[in-house]
Amino acid sequence: MRIRVLLFLPLLALVAGCHTGTLPNPNDPDDVGQLSGDNIKDQLDSISESLMVHEAHGEISDEQFHALLTSAANSLLKGYHSDKIDPIKAWKYAEVLITAHRWPDAKVALDVAVEWAKTVHNEDRRVNDSLRLSRVLAELGQVDQAIKVARSAFNAQPVDGAPILYAVNQDILPVARGKGQDLALAHLLEDAIAITWKVQVNLATKEGQGFITSRPYRVRSAWETVVSLYNAAKRPDLAAAAQLKAESSVQKFPQRRTIKV
Repeated sequence: MRIRVLLFLPLLALVAGCHTGTLPNPNDPDDVGQLSGDNIKDQLDSISESLMVHEAHGEISDEQFHALLTSAANSLLKGYHSDKIDPIKAWKYAEVLITAHRWPDAKVALDVAVEWAKTVHNEDRRVNDSLRLSRVLAELGQVDQAIKVARSAFNAQPVDGAPILYAVNQDILPVARGKGQDLALAHLLEDAIAITWKVQVNLATKEGQGFITSRPYRVRSAWETVVSLYNAAKRPDLAAAAQLKAESSVQKFPQRRTIKV
């Protein structure tokens, strides 16, 4: 037990001292206004990386990692006011607010971020921030609206569609399912699967290669979720049909694909 406590001391100091460096002191009323989306997100990213090292060494569990990161995010956000948010940096604040589980504030920030992205025709940000907003709405219990907002990103061009399937299956559905909308969520995920096969990526990049390599696995996982959702919605007929689609998809797109750069 003593060893465990000693291991935690530097971690607690890390969280408690996360206002050092470029960030202003949130306990100083005259300094709070200097917080910016850039340094608050960079600071949280740095803390996250440090905590991941401790987790990789077995010093903390995954549950402790998330608890400490949430605590750090809330500490960084002391003095944050949503009415003073910079539209250009709104998505960065939203990232920290989501980590802090401050869902109402995250919704405000993402509403601003999505509208800004639409205004300046930044499709990458519109798609990503709409999907994040959908997750936040699900956290707030607004599943109908979450589905609507997620679908608003489905008109993305193939070059901007890479985040869609992962966000729907990994971020939105775990929060939204079981709240009376499982049938609609199954349809949402089926449509996200269809989109992901059309995504175009740059195979000269590691990110592009990684997407192509992992796509069959993500699709297989998504089909399993679709079947589960249809069964939960008391639609075994649709579950059986989805199972057949999944098997056809796996045969059409094998587990490993050669990537030519």
